[in-house]
Amino acid sequence: MADQRKRPSRRDGSDSVDQPRAPYRLVVCDMDGTLVRNTTALAHLADWIGHADAIDDVESKLSRGLIDDRAVAETYAQLYRGVAVADAGEAMLDIACINDIGAGVQMLRARNVDSLIATVSWSFAARALADAWGFSTGCGADLETDPAGRVFTGDVSRHFAPTDKVAFVAEYCTHAGFTMEQVVAVGDSRSDLPLFEAVGFSVALNATNDARTAANTAVDDGSFLTALRAVPGLLH
Repeated sequence: MADQRKRPSRRDGSDSVDQPRAPYRLVVCDMDGTLVRNTTALAHLADWIGHADAIDDVESKLSRGLIDDRAVAETYAQLYRGVAVADAGEAMLDIACINDIGAGVQMLRARNVDSLIATVSWSFAARALADAWGFSTGCGADLETDPAGRVFTGDVSRHFAPTDKVAFVAEYCTHAGFTMEQVVAVGDSRSDLPLFEAVGFSVALNATNDARTAANTAVDDGSFLTALRAVPGLLH
Protein backbone atom coordinates (compact mmCIF):
# COMPACT_ATOMS: atom_id res chain seq x y z
CA MET A 1 0.00 0.00 0.00
CA ALA A 2 1.30 3.43 -0.91
CA ASP A 3 1.56 6.30 1.54
CA GLN A 4 0.23 9.14 -0.59
CA ARG A 5 1.68 11.87 1.61
CA LYS A 6 4.47 13.50 -0.36
CA ARG A 7 7.24 15.49 1.25
CA PRO A 8 7.77 19.17 0.31
CA SER A 9 9.80 19.99 -2.77
CA ARG A 10 13.53 19.82 -2.12
CA ARG A 11 14.42 22.37 -4.73
CA ASP A 12 12.36 25.53 -4.15
CA GLY A 13 11.86 25.34 -0.38
CA SER A 14 8.07 25.67 -0.74
CA ASP A 15 5.36 23.53 0.79
CA SER A 16 4.03 22.42 -2.58
CA VAL A 17 3.74 18.76 -3.46
CA ASP A 18 6.39 17.31 -5.76
CA GLN A 19 5.06 16.56 -9.21
CA PRO A 20 6.77 15.19 -12.32
CA ARG A 21 8.61 17.96 -14.15
CA ALA A 22 9.68 15.91 -17.15
CA PRO A 23 8.76 12.52 -18.61
CA TYR A 24 10.55 9.85 -16.61
CA ARG A 25 13.09 7.94 -18.68
CA LEU A 26 14.97 5.83 -16.12
CA VAL A 27 14.08 3.85 -12.98
CA VAL A 28 16.99 2.99 -10.67
CA CYS A 29 16.40 0.26 -8.08
CA ASP A 30 18.39 -0.65 -5.02
CA MET A 31 18.97 -4.38 -4.54
CA ASP A 32 19.16 -5.53 -0.90
CA GLY A 33 15.99 -4.76 1.05
CA THR A 34 14.30 -3.37 -2.06
CA LEU A 35 14.22 -6.01 -4.78
CA VAL A 36 15.76 -8.68 -2.53
CA ARG A 37 13.69 -9.48 0.57
CA ASN A 38 14.37 -11.19 3.91
CA THR A 39 18.08 -11.55 3.19
CA THR A 40 20.97 -9.78 1.45
CA ALA A 41 23.23 -10.73 -1.41
CA LEU A 42 26.14 -10.95 1.04
CA ALA A 43 24.29 -13.31 3.38
CA HIS A 44 22.85 -15.39 0.56
CA LEU A 45 26.22 -15.85 -1.12
CA ALA A 46 28.08 -16.48 2.13
CA ASP A 47 25.64 -19.29 2.86
CA TRP A 48 26.10 -20.65 -0.68
CA ILE A 49 29.89 -20.58 -0.31
CA GLY A 50 29.64 -22.28 3.08
CA HIS A 51 30.65 -19.38 5.32
CA ALA A 52 27.34 -18.17 6.70
CA ASP A 53 28.97 -17.82 10.12
CA ALA A 54 31.21 -15.06 8.77
CA ILE A 55 28.25 -12.70 8.38
CA ASP A 56 27.44 -12.56 12.10
CA ASP A 57 31.09 -12.09 13.03
CA VAL A 58 31.64 -9.21 10.60
CA GLU A 59 28.38 -7.47 11.43
CA SER A 60 29.15 -7.73 15.15
CA LYS A 61 32.53 -6.06 14.64
CA LEU A 62 30.93 -3.35 12.50
CA SER A 63 28.24 -2.60 15.09
CA ARG A 64 30.91 -2.25 17.79
CA GLY A 65 32.95 0.13 15.64
CA LEU A 66 35.87 -2.27 15.35
CA ILE A 67 35.86 -2.08 11.53
CA ASP A 68 34.48 0.34 8.95
CA ASP A 69 32.50 -0.26 5.75
CA ARG A 70 35.62 -0.64 3.60
CA ALA A 71 37.03 -3.24 5.97
CA VAL A 72 33.69 -5.06 5.87
CA ALA A 73 33.84 -5.28 2.07
CA GLU A 74 37.46 -6.44 2.15
CA THR A 75 36.66 -9.09 4.74
CA TYR A 76 33.71 -10.41 2.76
CA ALA A 77 35.75 -10.37 -0.44
CA GLN A 78 38.12 -12.94 1.02
CA LEU A 79 35.27 -15.46 1.11
CA TYR A 80 35.22 -15.46 -2.70
CA ARG A 81 38.87 -16.40 -3.24
CA GLY A 82 38.91 -19.17 -5.85
CA VAL A 83 35.15 -18.99 -6.52
CA ALA A 84 34.14 -19.02 -10.18
CA VAL A 85 32.52 -15.77 -11.29
CA ALA A 86 29.89 -17.60 -13.37
CA ASP A 87 28.95 -19.88 -10.48
CA ALA A 88 28.52 -16.96 -8.07
CA GLY A 89 26.29 -15.16 -10.55
CA GLU A 90 24.21 -18.28 -11.00
CA ALA A 91 23.85 -18.62 -7.23
CA MET A 92 22.16 -15.21 -7.11
CA LEU A 93 19.26 -16.43 -9.23
CA ASP A 94 17.50 -18.28 -6.40
CA ILE A 95 17.66 -15.43 -3.88
CA ALA A 96 14.35 -14.36 -2.29
CA CYS A 97 12.85 -11.33 -4.06
CA ILE A 98 9.67 -9.30 -4.22
CA ASN A 99 7.06 -10.17 -6.84
CA ASP A 100 6.52 -8.91 -10.37
CA ILE A 101 10.01 -7.56 -11.01
CA GLY A 102 10.24 -8.90 -14.55
CA ALA A 103 6.71 -7.75 -15.33
CA GLY A 104 7.52 -4.28 -14.05
CA VAL A 105 10.66 -4.01 -16.16
CA GLN A 106 8.69 -5.11 -19.24
CA MET A 107 6.03 -2.48 -18.59
CA LEU A 108 8.72 0.18 -18.26
CA ARG A 109 10.37 -0.90 -21.50
CA ALA A 110 7.01 -0.77 -23.30
CA ARG A 111 6.80 2.88 -22.23
CA ASN A 112 10.37 3.65 -23.35
CA VAL A 113 11.60 3.83 -19.76
CA ASP A 114 15.03 2.35 -19.04
CA SER A 115 15.92 0.60 -15.76
CA LEU A 116 18.99 -0.46 -13.82
CA ILE A 117 20.04 -1.79 -10.41
CA ALA A 118 22.37 0.24 -8.18
CA THR A 119 23.71 -1.27 -4.96
CA VAL A 120 26.54 -0.81 -2.49
CA SER A 121 26.86 -4.61 -2.52
CA TRP A 122 28.67 -6.57 -5.26
CA SER A 123 28.30 -5.47 -8.85
CA PHE A 124 28.35 -9.05 -10.16
CA ALA A 125 25.30 -9.83 -8.01
CA ALA A 126 23.45 -6.77 -9.31
CA ARG A 127 24.31 -7.63 -12.91
CA ALA A 128 23.18 -11.24 -12.47
CA LEU A 129 19.75 -10.09 -11.31
CA ALA A 130 19.66 -7.33 -13.92
CA ASP A 131 20.26 -9.88 -16.68
CA ALA A 132 17.64 -12.24 -15.27
CA TRP A 133 14.92 -9.60 -15.04
CA GLY A 134 15.74 -7.45 -18.06
CA PHE A 135 17.28 -4.37 -16.45
CA SER A 136 19.86 -2.67 -18.66
CA THR A 137 22.69 -3.16 -16.19
CA GLY A 138 23.70 -3.23 -12.53
CA CYS A 139 26.42 -1.44 -10.59
CA GLY A 140 28.11 -1.84 -7.23
CA ALA A 141 31.42 -2.76 -5.63
CA ASP A 142 33.75 -4.78 -7.84
CA LEU A 143 35.54 -7.94 -6.78
CA GLU A 144 38.93 -8.51 -8.37
CA THR A 145 39.22 -11.47 -10.74
CA ASP A 146 42.08 -13.35 -12.34
CA PRO A 147 43.33 -11.98 -15.71
CA ALA A 148 40.87 -14.19 -17.56
CA GLY A 149 37.96 -12.83 -15.54
CA ARG A 150 36.86 -16.30 -14.50
CA VAL A 151 37.77 -16.61 -10.82
CA PHE A 152 37.65 -14.15 -7.91
CA THR A 153 40.97 -13.43 -6.19
CA GLY A 154 39.51 -12.47 -2.81
CA ASP A 155 40.26 -8.74 -3.12
CA VAL A 156 38.09 -5.68 -3.77
CA SER A 157 39.05 -3.85 -6.95
CA ARG A 158 36.58 -0.97 -6.46
CA HIS A 159 34.64 0.09 -3.40
CA PHE A 160 31.19 1.58 -3.93
CA ALA A 161 29.64 4.10 -1.54
CA PRO A 162 26.11 5.58 -1.59
CA THR A 163 27.43 8.69 -3.33
CA ASP A 164 28.91 6.47 -6.04
CA LYS A 165 25.35 5.46 -6.94
CA VAL A 166 24.68 9.10 -7.79
CA ALA A 167 27.85 9.39 -9.86
CA PHE A 168 27.07 6.19 -11.78
CA VAL A 169 23.50 7.25 -12.53
CA ALA A 170 24.60 10.74 -13.57
CA GLU A 171 27.15 9.31 -15.99
CA TYR A 172 24.58 6.83 -17.32
CA CYS A 173 22.14 9.68 -17.92
CA THR A 174 24.77 11.72 -19.74
CA HIS A 175 25.47 8.88 -22.16
CA ALA A 176 21.77 8.06 -22.62
CA GLY A 177 20.64 11.65 -23.04
CA PHE A 178 18.53 11.81 -19.87
CA THR A 179 18.59 14.35 -17.05
CA MET A 180 18.56 13.46 -13.36
CA GLU A 181 15.10 15.05 -13.16
CA GLN A 182 13.92 12.26 -15.47
CA VAL A 183 15.09 9.54 -13.04
CA VAL A 184 13.01 7.64 -10.49
CA ALA A 185 14.87 6.00 -7.59
CA VAL A 186 13.43 3.07 -5.63
CA GLY A 187 15.15 2.14 -2.37
CA ASP A 188 14.74 1.18 1.26
CA SER A 189 17.51 2.52 3.46
CA ARG A 190 20.08 5.17 4.29
CA SER A 191 22.35 4.07 1.45
CA ASP A 192 19.67 5.31 -0.97
CA LEU A 193 19.36 8.83 0.45
CA PRO A 194 21.97 10.57 -1.75
CA LEU A 195 20.28 9.19 -4.86
CA PHE A 196 16.83 10.14 -3.55
CA GLU A 197 18.07 13.71 -3.22
CA ALA A 198 19.57 13.79 -6.70
CA VAL A 199 16.70 12.48 -8.83
CA GLY A 200 13.30 13.71 -9.97
CA PHE A 201 11.19 11.31 -7.90
CA SER A 202 11.89 8.73 -5.20
CA VAL A 203 9.97 5.78 -3.78
CA ALA A 204 10.74 4.25 -0.38
CA LEU A 205 9.79 0.59 -0.73
CA ASN A 206 9.34 -1.43 2.49
CA ALA A 207 11.77 1.08 3.90
CA THR A 208 13.39 2.37 7.04
CA ASN A 209 12.12 5.57 8.65
CA ASP A 210 15.08 7.53 7.26
CA ALA A 211 14.28 6.47 3.71
CA ARG A 212 10.55 7.05 4.13
CA THR A 213 11.17 10.59 5.36
CA ALA A 214 13.52 11.40 2.49
CA ALA A 215 11.42 9.92 -0.32
CA ASN A 216 8.64 11.55 -2.31
CA THR A 217 6.34 8.64 -1.47
CA ALA A 218 6.46 5.41 0.53
CA VAL A 219 5.08 2.00 -0.38
CA ASP A 220 4.70 -1.10 1.79
CA ASP A 221 3.98 -3.98 -0.53
CA GLY A 222 5.45 -7.18 -1.90
CA SER A 223 5.06 -6.23 -5.56
CA PHE A 224 7.41 -4.17 -7.70
CA LEU A 225 4.41 -3.04 -9.75
CA THR A 226 2.90 -1.32 -6.71
CA ALA A 227 6.05 0.75 -6.29
CA LEU A 228 6.02 1.75 -9.96
CA ARG A 229 2.34 2.67 -9.84
CA ALA A 230 3.07 5.03 -6.94
CA VAL A 231 5.04 7.28 -9.32
CA PRO A 232 2.74 9.89 -10.90
CA GLY A 233 2.57 9.46 -14.66
CA LEU A 234 5.03 6.56 -14.89
CA LEU A 235 2.68 3.70 -15.82
CA HIS A 236 -0.42 5.75 -16.59
